[in-house]
Amino acid sequence: MTVEELNKQIKSGNLKSVYFFYGEEQYLLANKVDAIEKKLIPPGFEDFNRFRFEGKKTEIEAVLEATEQFPQMAEKKMVIVKNSGFLNNATTREYKRLKEALEDFPSYTCLIFVEDNFDKKKEKNLKIIEDVGGVVAFDFLPINRVELWIEERFSKAEKMIAPKDVSYLVNLCGPSLGKLQLQLQKLMNYLGERNKVTREDIDAVVDKSVEYRIYDMMDHVLQGRAQKAQEQMKFLKDTKEQPTMVLGLLMGKLSELLLCKLLKEDGLSPQEIGEYFDFRRPAFVVNKTIQESKRYGEPYLKRMLQRGLQLDADIKSGKIDGWTAAEVYLAELLKK
Repeated sequence: MTVEELNKQIKSGNLKSVYFFYGEEQYLLANKVDAIEKKLIPPGFEDFNRFRFEGKKTEIEAVLEATEQFPQMAEKKMVIVKNSGFLNNATTREYKRLKEALEDFPSYTCLIFVEDNFDKKKEKNLKIIEDVGGVVAFDFLPINRVELWIEERFSKAEKMIAPKDVSYLVNLCGPSLGKLQLQLQKLMNYLGERNKVTREDIDAVVDKSVEYRIYDMMDHVLQGRAQKAQEQMKFLKDTKEQPTMVLGLLMGKLSELLLCKLLKEDGLSPQEIGEYFDFRRPAFVVNKTIQESKRYGEPYLKRMLQRGLQLDADIKSGKIDGWTAAEVYLAELLKK
């Protein structure tokens, strides 16, 4: 089931009895759970008709007992089960008990399972939900929809922002609506009575994501600004980010350079190349990466990616400290 199909069900009130929600876009996921609650439960009766369970220690029998209780002063009630892990393994007692219960499930209950980190390899376990309800994966929205979401929020607040600055904001923060919502609120408070957002406003108050800082560091590498790159590495180390993530994202940038180089040689347009990224990038970002890729040969990019994998393996085997490996990798990249 897509998010759009879920939206139609919420709007019509024709909701399923059981749902399973998971995915990276937790802000949107939580928004839909709230929307279902508002549709099903009359204001003021939430405490009587909403049950919440959370964590691996959740007992399946307690959940099922809650689903069987009749709603109070309402036609339906909700039971929300978060991060229980019931559906991670089809051989567990909880899974089998749940499967049995869903065969004769009360029509007056809406049961919603939410998992923050569900393993997609276990999606076959979700068939018991699909057969009687709906499974929705909340992936990050495409960049154009994230930008539209930002523009709508500025418009509701009667603030103006240039399209190029919307793209800049997404590049700084990443595609997570939850992170963006926090930064937008900070930006709104900073603007006060002013109604136009400037690049200076964004730079003054918006926190850069770790991913952006690492890409910024890589940009310094590409431009030969060794001191700036080393300062960025020191900042990441001082703020206690994970060195393996830093190493991984540096390798990710090299992978993008190689990807753009090879696809451009195959004759693809920037728009077509953008579809190959983990999340779709605006054409101007792809164009920039294409231009950067021209400075490097394919053998060099492949060799440095292999070197990164070797350092990652050395970290995991205990041959080298994580930050030492990240700093060695940066030093080798700066030699180019």
